[in-house]
Formats: sequence, C-alpha cells, structure tokens
Amino acid sequence: MIKAVKKKFLNLVKQQNGIALPVVLAMFAIGGLLVVPSINYMATNLKAASITKAEFKGILAADAGIEDALWKIKNEDTDFLEPYTITDVNGMSVDIDIDEVDTIAGETVSSGDKDEDLVVGANVTYDEGIYSYVMSVFYNGTGLVNIVQILIDFPPGVDYVLDSTSTNVTLPENSEPTVSGSPTTGITLVWVNGSQPKIDSGETKYHCFELSGPAGIEGVEGHGFVSAQRQDVGDVWIGDVAPYSITAQAKDDSETVVVTIRAGVWSSSELDISCWQITP
Repeated sequence: MIKAVKKKFLNLVKQQNGIALPVVLAMFAIGGLLVVPSINYMATNLKAASITKAEFKGILAADAGIEDALWKIKNEDTDFLEPYTITDVNGMSVDIDIDEVDTIAGETVSSGDKDEDLVVGANVTYDEGIYSYVMSVFYNGTGLVNIVQILIDFPPGVDYVLDSTSTNVTLPENSEPTVSGSPTTGITLVWVNGSQPKIDSGETKYHCFELSGPAGIEGVEGHGFVSAQRQDVGDVWIGDVAPYSITAQAKDDSETVVVTIRAGVWSSSELDISCWQITP
C-alpha cells in the first residue's frame, strides 16, 4: 500500500517541471502478531494539476516533519508526545503533533495495565487461496484470567471467511467476529465475550480462523490486542505494537498552512507505516 502511494506520488511530482521528490518513507516490514490499523488506511488526495511551487516546498517541509516524528517514536524520546515546531525547513515552519491511538474500530485497545504474563503468538499458513490463522494465548500469572476481547487489524488484500472461527478462548465456541473495513483498505476483526472462559496459570488456549486472499500478502499476520480480566489484578491487556498518529503542518511566513501530512504508524522493535495522507 505504502509503496503504491509513494510511487503514485513520485509520478505526479515528476509531471511538474521534471522535479523528483526525495520522499523517504520510514517503513519497515514488521512480523508481529495481529493487524493494521484502524488507524484506517488512507491514500493521498493530491492531484498533480494542483501542485503549486509553494505547495511543493510545503510537501518537502511537512515530510521532514513526519520523518522527525518517526525518529522520536523510534528512539523513545521522553517528550515525543508533546506538540512541537521545527523551523526553517524550505523556508517554512512545521508544526508536529504525535498522538497515541487507544481506540481501533471503535474498540478501546489499551485499558488497564499491560500484562506481560499473557503471551500471545500467531502462526499463519497458506493453501489455495486461504490463510489459516492460529493464535495461541498462554498465561503465566497468578490466579485465573478471563479473555474479554480479541482485536486483529489486517493489511489490504484479505477478507474474513464466514463461520471459520474455532476457539476455546472465546465463548460461545465458533463465535463470529465483528468485521469492519474492507479487503481493499484492510479489515479489523473483533471478538468480544459476554462471559469469558477462564485460563489457568500455565495453560495455553487457541483461537483459529481463516482469511481469503492471494498468496504472498506482506504482513498478513497483522497487528492486534488481547484484553482480559485477571482475578488478582483487574483489567489487563497485551498488544504486539503501539499505534500512533502523526500530523505535520507546513506553514509559510504568514502562518498560513500550506500542506498537511497525516500518517499512522505501528511502533515495536521497528516501525510500520499504516497510512499516509497529503492535503495541500
């Protein structure tokens, strides 16, 4: 998705006086547990005919702001969540705002304390148009834990196969998820329990389902979160990544916004850009 947006954008810019834009998207393939975003995927709404000289300079400046924000997230700068401004970038100033995303597909994904005693893994295999997804949930804490919600967000290209869930993690068995988004932009699957099966310390349970789609989809493991209730602690959760949204606004000398770039990013050991939107 990001490669396609970048290629389209570069082609559009080349139509403007043969100028090539040195856009560097800080994207790394991340092999994690579940789904992408919701932060929903976004495509640039930039039109080649509308690029003015000022907007072109603004795009370069705002892009530099996004890159600076990505560096802060990657390096865990203690102040990276505070809005800030960088100056004299192509003769412009850039206002940058980084926000933590705690709601995906209308569901809260980070309530309670993060619980390292819950260990979630995923194994995905492919055969004749079907991805078979097996999630394992291992609990190594004290007392009992109840799985309340599973949320998985996937990249474009896959769709959920109806009635394919088989699980001893959620109730009732074979319960179906809520599906939001579309295969074109990426889907999010959410399983929510009314009453939860208990997992004892040292026990592993499994959550299985199928996705349809072509072979070779990058990042098909997706990204995701598991929310639970611990007998001894209360509400807890575990996720493979931390989602952030970034907004960079390039302003001219009169403080007029020339270009705004918005990006979504999953942060773990590496960064995975989930969406990218340019608004001149």
